[in-house]
Amino acid sequence: MNIRINCDIGERGPDHPVDLALMETIQIANIACGGHAGDAETVGIFRTLAEKNRVAVSAHLSYPDTEHFGRISMDMAWDDLEASLDRQMALLPGVTLVKFHGGLYHDASNRPDLAMKLARWLKKKNVDQVIAPHGSEIMKACLNLDLEVLKEAFAERRYQLDPATSRPVLMDRRHPMAVITDERSALAQCLTVIRYGFVDALSEDGKGGWIPRKAMVPCDTLCVHSDSPMALALAQNLAKTLRNERPVHD
Repeated sequence: MNIRINCDIGERGPDHPVDLALMETIQIANIACGGHAGDAETVGIFRTLAEKNRVAVSAHLSYPDTEHFGRISMDMAWDDLEASLDRQMALLPGVTLVKFHGGLYHDASNRPDLAMKLARWLKKKNVDQVIAPHGSEIMKACLNLDLEVLKEAFAERRYQLDPATSRPVLMDRRHPMAVITDERSALAQCLTVIRYGFVDALSEDGKGGWIPRKAMVPCDTLCVHSDSPMALALAQNLAKTLRNERPVHD
């Protein structure tokens, strides 16, 4: 499978110029469905744009938390979370690809109990593909239910090694090094992932500093966040890179 660019989209209204331009470059549009952002209008507009540009659509589902943009973990009863996910999914009838967002993405990656409930819910909703990080709990749960997982890596986010599991995870956005802010560094990270399937994940050195460690992140799709200031240029140059590169890893 060729590596495809996915992008979280429809989070800034129906006519944001960068979002509209991104739809001409990406291969998968993760459309916000009202949990953290978006509404029926934006969903409809970006689904139509996706069809016009032959872009695959995934439902971008989150905790119901527009106040914090869905980026924090929420302690919700399963029945309440399921009801919210049902409402979000209803905005994209017929879509069979899902990517979770923010706090829910991270919780699903780290909590086996939640991952299994989400995987069962996905199966019940006739979803057959999920975008998720390699080695995550949601990946394991989905594979156990015969759901296909598109392994995801991130273009402009830095990784660190989880001290508990030694698995590469995204640095907390509150950390000053969490976001890659220059396009050259982001493209370099992408190229390493494309060619070799690893990133330089940061590990604490015990002296208050960080050192890079090679960590495997085999991927089928690279995410560019639409709200990054360099999103459009990064996506366009990444698309050119992907046309000229083929992964040498499994």
